[in-house]
Amino acid sequence: MGRRWVETGGVRLAVYEDGVAGGPVVLLVHGYPDNASVWDGVVAELGERFRVVRYDVRGCGASGAPDGRDGYLMSALVGDLVAVVEGLGGGPVHLVAHDWGSIQSWAAVAARPELFLSFTSISGPDLGHIDAWMRGGGRRRDVGRQIVHSWYIGAFQVPFLPELVWRAPFLLRRFHARYRDARNGVELYRANMFGASRGAPRVISTPVQQLALVRDPFVTSSILTSADSWCERLWRRPLAAGHWAVRDRPSTVARLVFEFVDHVGGGAASRELERARVGFDRKRLGGQLALVTGAGSGIGRATALALREQGADVLCVDIDFDSATRTAVDVGGSAFQLDVSDGDATARLAEHVLAEHGVPDLVMANAGIAVAGSFLETSEDDWRRVIDVNLLGVVNTLRAFAPLLVDRGEGGHLVITSSAAGFLSLPSLPAYGASKAAVLMLAQNLAGELVDDGIAVSAICPGIVHTGITSSARFAGASPEEERELQVRATASYRRRGFGPEKVAAAVVATVLGGRSRVVPVTPEAKVGAIANRVAPRATRALLRWFDRVTASRQPPRRG
Repeated sequence: MGRRWVETGGVRLAVYEDGVAGGPVVLLVHGYPDNASVWDGVVAELGERFRVVRYDVRGCGASGAPDGRDGYLMSALVGDLVAVVEGLGGGPVHLVAHDWGSIQSWAAVAARPELFLSFTSISGPDLGHIDAWMRGGGRRRDVGRQIVHSWYIGAFQVPFLPELVWRAPFLLRRFHARYRDARNGVELYRANMFGASRGAPRVISTPVQQLALVRDPFVTSSILTSADSWCERLWRRPLAAGHWAVRDRPSTVARLVFEFVDHVGGGAASRELERARVGFDRKRLGGQLALVTGAGSGIGRATALALREQGADVLCVDIDFDSATRTAVDVGGSAFQLDVSDGDATARLAEHVLAEHGVPDLVMANAGIAVAGSFLETSEDDWRRVIDVNLLGVVNTLRAFAPLLVDRGEGGHLVITSSAAGFLSLPSLPAYGASKAAVLMLAQNLAGELVDDGIAVSAICPGIVHTGITSSARFAGASPEEERELQVRATASYRRRGFGPEKVAAAVVATVLGGRSRVVPVTPEAKVGAIANRVAPRATRALLRWFDRVTASRQPPRRG
């Protein structure tokens, strides 16, 4: 729609308009050391529904620069923003701002709330809120951490040096900056950060959405809480991105703006936006969506119940639809029948879940089967079945659902049920142990791959747990009658062990609440075995061979 000019405070601002003429107005304000072009990707998305307006802040882009440092004071910046809004002549606007654009937008929203329908703040807290937070509203550790992350503010106070450093071409390339924008923008810090009179913080009546960038090296998540006491309506949403999310993840930023603007306008809140509301008491997993495979019995069922107890909505998946339905009834969720070894069916389930329920915050790949017996007795069919379910079933589940979490950009947790047999070498479990070792390594590899997306990946490694898996275990080399007897004996042995699946479920919940990738041995023997296998692997293997012979319900055949 073109460019026009706004005269304000002795400078001429370049104002750009795109999108739908006559549509609702979204105003974008850039930060440092950027100009309005940093919003190009976001504009392309928002322009499908909105009249999108942005401008080069004074001293940047095509806009004029003030004569002296006082021209960069907050009062001048607020005057520019107000002048741009009033020049639109169409009533209040939705405001979206980044970095220094956000800092000045807080002041404008406080001073002229009637001009703004909503405010989305990205990596730019209010300076008055920060003052109050640092004087006593924040924990000393958090305040100290933010000071360390803000080292550059002090560096910018040094005369001439920042201007000289910014002449380095590699720095300008690194920050996608122009020298004029970087040089003039230093005055923002010199004029407003030290010794400037800001007065007491003011209450913000405009609805505010904060996007908490989880990889922001300059603005910590804790400092965003400085707004909590001053906003009448506040939402805070995580975004798995670095400081320049507006450039690096424009589609995600635009989607979050769409959702917030629609909700402020009277639309229903998405699950993610609903739980992002600050100041409402809810259970620790309240508003989160969890999907558990193998939820019909054992660890899967116990975990579904435990997740629901913490407030999560649970989708129960199992190859046995009746058992999945029973669990779903108990947790007030939905049931789905699925053979996880069927990759196409798993992909179709993911599409259905996305359409009907949204993106799960937690996906637990738990479905599995047991095959016992020596390597020499384990048939190719036995190997194929255990690999199809225990390994490829996990792979299929993660391939179907992990991309949904990545695309959403708001983090999440993937939990894989491995086993102590994945790191302890029991001669009677070669196929089962190999499959569980594979998914254990998969979890650790995937944790490294997805860390920048804010997605934790954890492996749960139970030892001997009384679940229904022993009653359906395959015993390689045994006749049907022998296998049934062995199943009964194994089930009785596991029952005597007395470690129920609800204890594993508690470990899963604790891991999810911790929010970090972990390998979690569960049961005393798994915890001791994990340490022993590292400290004395040879002795551990010898002990496991002895244990296998003593406790084996069937001796391996002699050969030769």
